[in-house]
Amino acid sequence: MTKIEKKFKELKNKKEKGLILYLTVGFPSIDKSIEIIKNCEKNGVDIIELGIPFSDPIADGPIIQHTSSEALKNGITTDTCFQIANELKNEIKIPYLFMTYYNPVYKYGIEKFVEKCVESGVSGLIIPDLPYEESFYIRKMLRNNDMNLIYFLTPYTKEERMKKILKKGNGFIYFVSLAGVTGPRESLNLNLIIESLKKIKKISDKPVALGFGISNKEQIKQIKSYVDGIIVGSSFLQKLIENEDEAIKLIKEFKEELSY
Repeated sequence: MTKIEKKFKELKNKKEKGLILYLTVGFPSIDKSIEIIKNCEKNGVDIIELGIPFSDPIADGPIIQHTSSEALKNGITTDTCFQIANELKNEIKIPYLFMTYYNPVYKYGIEKFVEKCVESGVSGLIIPDLPYEESFYIRKMLRNNDMNLIYFLTPYTKEERMKKILKKGNGFIYFVSLAGVTGPRESLNLNLIIESLKKIKKISDKPVALGFGISNKEQIKQIKSYVDGIIVGSSFLQKLIENEDEAIKLIKEFKEELSY
């Protein structure tokens, strides 16, 4: 059982839903991002997504694009991300994953990238632009090292394809709540989302975490009974840009909502 799988089992036993936080590595600075991650763990975050800054993202909205641009200006590189992950190995207990695009992985060398993940204590990878059909080589390498490759589903995924992805999926399934890029939304198509989540749960009992668009406690309250976790990124980063204390306050509020 991987660290991520153990975490979801632990949450289930405590009758809690997981709070997964996305943070751009190297934002607002390299040292500061490590400090923020440790602070987030103290305030209830269950799993950390470490976003490797990339110049040409396809899934990220303006907030994450901005933080990635700033991190790149700060001198962040793939090797720096591995150094930070390695430091976290001794600083936090919760699982942490890399969220990246396929280009940096391929450029770095797939085998070398996975080896560095193992050395750095990384629990898994999220690669939004890696098609399911082309994922099996990396998935096998990760599984052989007790790590997870996280697959995506959306409200628009056909049932036949959904079944294939759920069969291969491990760690948790990342459910993308909308058609579009990351970023806070005032409203979500809850009927469509809930209908899709019910369908997923009929097919598989694997943990499902919902991301994209989450911006307030009311949305979490409406959706939490249908998922095993909530993924928050842009809302947190927007608060972080404005005021770090407010960003931590948001995390506390979201975790409180997921704990009851």
